[in-house]
Amino acid sequence: MKLIHYVGCTLLSSLFTMSAFAMTPQTIGWIEHVSIGPSTMIMVAKIDTGADNTSLHAEDIQIIKKDGVKYVKFSIRNKQDQILQLEKPLKRFARIKRKGAESLKRPVVEMELCLGNTLKTVPVNLANRENFKYHMLIGRSFLRQGYLVDSNSKYIAEPTCVEK
Repeated sequence: MKLIHYVGCTLLSSLFTMSAFAMTPQTIGWIEHVSIGPSTMIMVAKIDTGADNTSLHAEDIQIIKKDGVKYVKFSIRNKQDQILQLEKPLKRFARIKRKGAESLKRPVVEMELCLGNTLKTVPVNLANRENFKYHMLIGRSFLRQGYLVDSNSKYIAEPTCVEK
């Protein structure tokens, strides 16, 4: 009986160690480069642990219908002045609360983003962020399960995701 207990405890201990190792969060800075999949466009993004979702500056936002399904047609531009025109299914509208003003309604689409070595498909709300220093905010829906934000660092997790 003692041998079974010992083997069981050793196996359980090994599983916890492997599990903890597999769940070690990737450290990122408060500003990072993020690639927009499946393109190779790189955006500068501010990591915002106070935001629920990711927000992206988009231009020429249009809601269109195709075969009875609503899509969002829009374009994005990075600091290198690359322009990417996209068309994504509309998932929903997000209501954004603003201090001392009316709330805003923003379209939400799902986008594939790469930060460090992690590629995820997450909800992204499209907004006019032209007056903000950073045209992209990465929120908790992307950061969940896998990131530790170092507020003293920038650009420490370059996107390395590989297309499948």
